[in-house]
This record gives sequence, structure tokens and C-alpha cells, in this order.
Amino acid sequence: MKKLLLILAGVIVLFLSSLLYREKVKPITINFPAKQLEQESITEKKLNLVLFFSIKNCPPCLRVVDFLNNSPEGTRAFGVVPEKELPLLDKIRQTTGVRFPVYGSRKFKKYCPVYAPTLYGVGPDGTIYFMIPCTGMEEDFLPRYLSEFVKKAFYLLYGPRRR
Repeated sequence: MKKLLLILAGVIVLFLSSLLYREKVKPITINFPAKQLEQESITEKKLNLVLFFSIKNCPPCLRVVDFLNNSPEGTRAFGVVPEKELPLLDKIRQTTGVRFPVYGSRKFKKYCPVYAPTLYGVGPDGTIYFMIPCTGMEEDFLPRYLSEFVKKAFYLLYGPRRR
């Protein structure tokens, strides 16, 4: 029962955060520069999980980093930090535990959210499918959310299966 209440509280916080977020920014839903992210293979299509964050974010909000370090099958994680923090990349890795590639925000400036950290789900073609403000409750719902999202959006993400 206690876990259910925590999950419900997390969903409510996420919902309220998304309302505040949407008020300030018109979401951009296409043309994220996914090609500028490190590519494992040109032919391999994966859902890109792009975390905009800062070393200054609260530690509970950065719990999502642990999840992204072991990103689910069919996904790959990237980080984007403010340009002025990029020289501190070693300190960022030590402090947050980030093991995925991290870029400066200069190339991604027009996509920087008002609220950070924020997790973007970006398709291989650059389409932004979701933006989730990270509030520290992601470990309760994010694995299930991504699993359901990939199942339901499989055709959008990967196109028809080739035989």
C-alpha cells in the first residue's frame, strides 16, 4: 500500500510539473539534432534518451542517471549540460555517476527545457516523443513507462519490420 501511495504521489508530482512546464514553453516535436549524438551504428535504430541536467541539480532529481546508465534494450542514453559546465565533465561524472556520453548545450540550445533535469525521448529521425521533468520519483515508474512506450510506438520508432 505504501509503495502504491509513493507511485501515485510521483505521478501527481510529474503531472503538476508537466503543467507548469507546458505553460512556459511551446514544445518542439520535430527535428531534434539526433544525428549530432554519438551513433553506435548508422543502421541501428534506437530510442534516444536525452537528459538535460546540471551538476547543480538536487541529488534526488538526478537518480534518473542510475537508470540511464543501464538504459533498457532498444534505447541509448545521452546527457546535455550547460556549456559552462562542460570543462567540469570529470567532476560531473564523479558527482553524478554518469557513464553515458555527455555534450555541451550549445548545439542543443533551442531544445533546452525551462526545468532541468528533463528527460527527452527522441526517435532515430529526431522526433521528440516525450519530455519528462525529473523529480526524483522516476525509478518508480520510468522502467514500466519506457517498456509500454516502446511497445506502443514500435512502428513509429523503427518502421515496418524487414524480412
